[in-house]
Amino acid sequence: SPTLGVVVQDTDVRAPFTADEVDALRDALDSRHLLVFRDQSLTPEEQLTFVARFGPLCAERQLWSYVSNSRPDGIVRDGALRFHSDFAFAREAVLAISLYAVEVPLSGAPTIFANAVRAAAMLPQALRDRVEHATVRNIYDFHWPDDQRIREHQMRPGMPFHDHPLLGRHPRTGATVVQANEMHTDRVLDVEPDESESLLDAIYAVLYADENRYVHDWRVGDLVLWDNIALHHGRPAFERTEARTLQRVALGNYTPTELVPN
Repeated sequence: SPTLGVVVQDTDVRAPFTADEVDALRDALDSRHLLVFRDQSLTPEEQLTFVARFGPLCAERQLWSYVSNSRPDGIVRDGALRFHSDFAFAREAVLAISLYAVEVPLSGAPTIFANAVRAAAMLPQALRDRVEHATVRNIYDFHWPDDQRIREHQMRPGMPFHDHPLLGRHPRTGATVVQANEMHTDRVLDVEPDESESLLDAIYAVLYADENRYVHDWRVGDLVLWDNIALHHGRPAFERTEARTLQRVALGNYTPTELVPN
């Protein structure tokens, strides 16, 4: 894709890697934000071993989980997802995510990525001047449907929120990145509500434009690793009667329980 991502061809991620090869993959992740490896065959432990080369493993429920509508332990089982970065509503987002395709619906169930680094660089100057020092409040309610925007006044007591610079800095690369997203961002702080909505609409028009997206159509055996801060991701609704299972491993400095107590 011209916008983001790179396919790493003819690579079995279970094989040993040299230090130079790992450095090249890390550089590709920093510059292109998403790596695709086709035709893999991975146990959870093998996925862990590979992904750990890129940062600290994050134990969510455990070190791996399943985005699945067919497994009893599956999470995010069905329905559409608005664009977001995982845990953007906490003090620190998940650093990176990998998904390995175990079951894929015949009718398709893609994941769509948007480049928040490219979007920050592509903002019209007048808009950039307006948001250069703006702060957004990102929120989440674990009981709210992920295909609907929630507002702060609708949240249940005790649900998490955090304030972030609308244009932040990537913690590893230093790149400017858009930290507002359509699932989690309630508003731009310290402006009138109408102006907040106008600013967010203008940001999203750049961030989620077709030319700033990559659509990954899953095939069984795909392993995708992406930078969760540089990219936002979402998905359309898909046929619930068809099995969809993606084996998940995440990188991060904190567990979900550390980021969201209780």
